[in-house]
Amino acid sequence: MSIAVVLAAWQWYGDDPNNFATPPPSKVFPALWDGLTSGNTLSATGTTLLAVAVGVVISVVFGVAIGFAVALFPWAKNTLDPLIDAAYAMPVTMLIPVIGVYTGLGFRGRVFIVISYVLLVIVISTSTGVRDVPRDLLETGKSFGLKGWALWRAVILPSASSHIASGVASGVARGMRGAVTAELLLIAAGLGGEILRYQALLDTPNMLATILWTLILGYILYAGALALERRALRWRAAEQG
Repeated sequence: MSIAVVLAAWQWYGDDPNNFATPPPSKVFPALWDGLTSGNTLSATGTTLLAVAVGVVISVVFGVAIGFAVALFPWAKNTLDPLIDAAYAMPVTMLIPVIGVYTGLGFRGRVFIVISYVLLVIVISTSTGVRDVPRDLLETGKSFGLKGWALWRAVILPSASSHIASGVASGVARGMRGAVTAELLLIAAGLGGEILRYQALLDTPNMLATILWTLILGYILYAGALALERRALRWRAAEQG
């Protein structure tokens, strides 16, 4: 119902000749279909998703490791926690010109920007999950002789898995945002490059169609990440049931 209301209001507003800068869905959706069937939009999508995938994978590997270190080792907490809090509060976009100087304007620069959007989310969610491990679980594990890596694998990691999975799901959505931001502000490539190209041509229907496709794609990625999270954590639901 809400989608139908939004589309109807959009159609009504776009049909007004005075609102020529906002074409109605009757023009935007055919433009989106033409872009998908011609292959231009799909090619740009592949470019964007490649940067998202590489950036998210790197962020997960390093984010989980750093999150465990911050939660378990006082030296890491005292050293990294203030830096993490400061970096998380700072807008990433203001660093894009600096990032471009050190990483270049190509694929490496776009991946680095994705990492800057995703890494801290996973670090914070992982460290929170590890800190929230119930003390009685730790004591029970130790009473069975678990210590070191065995304690991590059998107690800490399973208990913190829900926080980690939630951080990864949020990271996927932020990764899409970071990739498109890099394509808009660092170098014209992928979906961001298509948006800039249509903007330069004053082709508003195709520009809005690409923006709409980016929104849909971001939602699909986030929903897929949430589905994988629920699937990976079914054992927790079974235990609680």
